[in-house]
Amino acid sequence: METVEQTSYFLNDQQMSTKELEVFQQLEGKSVYEVIRVQQRIPLFLEDHLERLRSSAASVGMPLTVSDDILWQRIYRLISLNDVENQNIKIIWNQKKEGVLLIFFTKSVYPPKESYVSGIHTSLLKLERQDPTIKLQRADYQQTVLKAREEKNAYEVLLVDQSDYVTEGSRSNLFIVKNGQLYTSPAKNVLLGIVRKKVLEICRTQGWKVVEEHLPAAQLDEIDGAFITGTGNNVLPIHTIDELVLRSTEDPIVLTLIQKFDDLVTRYIHKHTANQSY
Repeated sequence: METVEQTSYFLNDQQMSTKELEVFQQLEGKSVYEVIRVQQRIPLFLEDHLERLRSSAASVGMPLTVSDDILWQRIYRLISLNDVENQNIKIIWNQKKEGVLLIFFTKSVYPPKESYVSGIHTSLLKLERQDPTIKLQRADYQQTVLKAREEKNAYEVLLVDQSDYVTEGSRSNLFIVKNGQLYTSPAKNVLLGIVRKKVLEICRTQGWKVVEEHLPAAQLDEIDGAFITGTGNNVLPIHTIDELVLRSTEDPIVLTLIQKFDDLVTRYIHKHTANQSY
């Protein structure tokens, strides 16, 4: 079952106590979801997350029937009710009956600050995400990657498809640096992460071209550096992929992207704190 934290959550338009979680055991059929990082009481890039939630819901034939304005109100209300500064909020839209919409604080584990200085350990896993562009709840997928991360003592596992291409992380997007050039998997083959989107925007403003092409796992030893992007990670450099050691934390492109993304978050928080009307 979902990990639901703090004291209150929303079930459709009802404020509920986290002591009453029966609805989480009664969900039926498909569910789509979003995880949104709250930082300094501001849900980061909320408009992008809601756009992706609607796209996921429409793709599986269960369009979201609640307006963005109402969703904004409920999310900011939930932050206020629980008096939360920094934690992830999860939204689940389930197809049961006329639809069940759950908004709640979930367990949130962020990388320690030193990971951005020293980099993280990752490992390869032969696994493909079904319908990679849609955020569908899949318990079997989650169990597989959790087991792999634990067995390999890895912060993240990097997925390898049936053609032996490295595609993405289990909960993140992957970027590669090779000969001063950035590479990432083609958009049609991966989950289109919100932080991935922001990194691509930063690259455009920097005048950096990002090549979207498949990377064979056999060619990983030819790369100079790598990083993952994700809601809970921001831009996080990779130190090792199994036994392969990278110098990602020394790469000027990686270091610039970490700083530029941090600056973007700071501006977003400032803007939405000043304009907060919910």
